[in-house]
Amino acid sequence: MPLVAFGPFRLDPHGRVLYRDGAVVALPLKAAEVLAALVTRPGEVLTKDELLAAAWPDVVVEEGTLTRHVSTLRAALGPGPADGGWIETVPKRGYRFAAQVS
Repeated sequence: MPLVAFGPFRLDPHGRVLYRDGAVVALPLKAAEVLAALVTRPGEVLTKDELLAAAWPDVVVEEGTLTRHVSTLRAALGPGPADGGWIETVPKRGYRFAAQVS
């Protein structure tokens, strides 16, 4: 699978590696898996269950674990599309990746 580009970032969804302006951005593996799930379906709301299944298949984890990893991603990505952030929270449903990807 080719790299997915958004803003100054490039994500290798298969290798779960994020680059910013060519430099590797340190991310926990599970955070990278959540990001990969989000960027492969930009603009779509992914439910919490879908994201949990993408990063933790066949393992039961608490919703708070997902919330912590989304927070880690937000910190790593910094300000995003018009400062509304790269990842939007959709209350009671899940999350949406807010940027265009190529």
